[in-house]
This record gives sequence, structure tokens and C-alpha cells, in this order.
Amino acid sequence: MYPSDFAVAPESIRLTLPAALCWVRKAEMIDGLVELLVQLVHKISVRAEKKVENELSSEFRRVQGKHGILARLAQAALDL
Repeated sequence: MYPSDFAVAPESIRLTLPAALCWVRKAEMIDGLVELLVQLVHKISVRAEKKVENELSSEFRRVQGKHGILARLAQAALDL
């Protein structure tokens, strides 16, 4: 329907079509905001995971006798 056709349309159509448009646009905006939120949470999660992995790997490098500890840990896991 063209905008010029609204003038001759019945009042029920003149009110219903813009209301439907507003409803659809509102749903699209909410979907877009939710998608942005999901992306933001994912980005924060990935960043936090990388930070934890870096901290763990740096702590692993500092441990004395780590090969012996790993061997005992692997043996304990195999004994289960």
C-alpha cells in the first residue's frame, strides 16, 4: 500500500497498518539488542578464558619438579 492510499482507506486499516509496522520494528530492535548482548557476553567469556589459560600456563612454567608431579598425576589417573 502506498502512503497516498492511506487517505482513502478505512480508519481501521489506517490505524492497524502503522501499529503492525511499529510492532514488527520493535521486535527487530529487541532481536538486534539481544544479539549484541550475546556477542558481548561471548567476547567477555573468550577474553576471560584466555586470561585464565595464560595465568595457568605461566604458573605451570614456574613449578619446580613439574615433570615428576605430572608423571605421578598420570599414574594416579591410570590406576583409577
